[in-house]
Amino acid sequence: MPGPRLSRTSTGLTTELATELVELLRADRLASGEARRLGARLAEPPFRGPNALRTTLRLLRTRAPELFDVAGHPAERIGELADELATGYAEGMRARTRREQQAVLGAVLRTRREAEHALRASEKRFRTIFTEAGVGIAIAALDGRVLDVNPALLRLFGGADPRSSPRPITDHVHPEDAPGLVTELGELAGGVRDSLRSEVRFVRPDGVVVWTYLTVSLVRDDAGQPDYLIGVIEDVTERHRLRSRLRHQTYHDQLTRLPNRSLMDAQLRWAFSEGSPVQRVGLCHLDLDGFRSINDTLGHQIGDQLLLAVAHRLQLLAGEHLVTRAGGDEFAILVADPPGVEYLCELAQRVLAGLRPPFVIGSQRLSITACMGIAEDAVTDTWPGELQRAADAARSWAKAEGGGRWAVFDAVRDAGETSRFTLAASVSGAVDRDEFHLLYQPLMDLASGELTGVEALVRWRHPEYGVLGPARFIELAERNGAIVPLGRWVLTEACRQARRWADRFGSAAPYVSVNVAPRQLIEPSWLAEVSTVLEDSGLDPGRLQLEITERAVLVDEPAASETLRTLREMGVQLAIDDFGTGYSSLSYLRRLPVHGLKIDGSFIQGLCAAGSEESRESKIVEALIRMAHALGLVVTAEWVETAGQARWLTALGCDIGQGNWYGDPVPPSELDALLRRPLAG
Repeated sequence: MPGPRLSRTSTGLTTELATELVELLRADRLASGEARRLGARLAEPPFRGPNALRTTLRLLRTRAPELFDVAGHPAERIGELADELATGYAEGMRARTRREQQAVLGAVLRTRREAEHALRASEKRFRTIFTEAGVGIAIAALDGRVLDVNPALLRLFGGADPRSSPRPITDHVHPEDAPGLVTELGELAGGVRDSLRSEVRFVRPDGVVVWTYLTVSLVRDDAGQPDYLIGVIEDVTERHRLRSRLRHQTYHDQLTRLPNRSLMDAQLRWAFSEGSPVQRVGLCHLDLDGFRSINDTLGHQIGDQLLLAVAHRLQLLAGEHLVTRAGGDEFAILVADPPGVEYLCELAQRVLAGLRPPFVIGSQRLSITACMGIAEDAVTDTWPGELQRAADAARSWAKAEGGGRWAVFDAVRDAGETSRFTLAASVSGAVDRDEFHLLYQPLMDLASGELTGVEALVRWRHPEYGVLGPARFIELAERNGAIVPLGRWVLTEACRQARRWADRFGSAAPYVSVNVAPRQLIEPSWLAEVSTVLEDSGLDPGRLQLEITERAVLVDEPAASETLRTLREMGVQLAIDDFGTGYSSLSYLRRLPVHGLKIDGSFIQGLCAAGSEESRESKIVEALIRMAHALGLVVTAEWVETAGQARWLTALGCDIGQGNWYGDPVPPSELDALLRRPLAG
């Protein structure tokens, strides 16, 4: 059967309310007052009745993203809005009821007074109102004894008549509410006040607790002295149940029924609040290893059942401590006043061990591990957000070390991680701020003893940390992509400086060698950038050498080969850097259009000062040089630091040497004196 149709007026109000709901959802912060005002309007015509609130809340929870286009808002915003709407609705209903109560009470009072003066005529009218009222009405003596009740109040008390008991009405009040009500009724009986309004729980003779909204007024005699009391009692039990259900839904996960992140946040705020008895707080953040693959392979239904089983097991393993589902496959355990961090470590070990036995989900036996991060601190030394961040950071450390592990937050390590993150985030801006500069290390021709080239090495003049070497920031720049603009700057500066040397020293000028990161090699625009830099600087391509690592080449050898072939056609020299640390296969060198390789310095460091032919490193270096020469490649040895190493490399026929023995990295102005310098030692 079709539902009732709204009038044009109510339809317009519905549209207006929907518009205001959308504005509340899209606001940066929830306007609690506005939300409660909307809830209160649902208690008024034409929306009057509980169905208006239920329909609005169901629409808000199930179809808010679809109807209101608020998919980007978190679920807790919707929950907060629902709670405020319900609160506003309750306040609206209370205000409406209060108006009705006041009308009834006014009628009762008027009728009572009229009854005293007009006797039987007024008594009949009073009895009609008293008997037919939809709310409970009681007339009581100043000592609390019940003198009269109406049928609605008898129904509220399950048919039991309070007049049959010599006890005062306060004896039927819930023990937690009784002390306050006794005090207020005493003030009424003493004439200190004329009325009271309060939510009070009554306990019926059968033990059922009834939530009521109670209004009690003092009636005075003609002399103005307290005479008796009139109470109007409205049953609001269903309203309280509705609010309890809404609050439970707001603070509990719908799948696992565990408390959710919102409740955990509320508990943390309470623990850290002034006056809380909690001294220290421990927090364990946990997420499941490889849970996404279970969803992808077995389906989300199996994944949901597994999460439900994990939640139940976690509750058993955590004992008395609060277990929450933070979202997805993430859970948290909140521990108030732990004996120490060792206790939390034992808890983590117990939980992770308890999760290892397989879960039986239908016909599936699923084994799963988890990683856990632990943070613990005094409430006076931190705050809820920082404690949660610390637990998350520790969990990420455990995750990085492999599955089934736990880690404790370490402030020193965190400071290092934060510093690394800050450096990584500021690399691109540092290029724009001109904080980088280049040093140049000599590349010596071992046969002639002359400086034949230089390698451009970047340094960062950091405003806070001082001068930083590439080991501090190159890897970070590669991870976040900042290596692309940084590499472009290095190439541009190196080519400009090489052109200045060419203009000054002519054929004696050194070529410049520039490192190329793997990320640069796969950039679609990188080839064009190299060509543009050479053209803008006017540098002969033959005076530029690009150093590429084995790892960069082997990620996508066909694409890398094509890029390198184009560079060789342009006249650029190419060398494989750090040879010996990767696959070190000479077979792929035959396929690459490179002209040289640089033997990693770890092999050179192993050469003894006397150049003994018996050392393993000596034999490896000798073999590498011979094979490279067989392929027509120029060999450069890195990290040459002693005269013995230099003599031995020369004897082996190595072409070029680089290292502290030949010269440290220096600014361009100090390199001029090294040009044509004879080989030391």
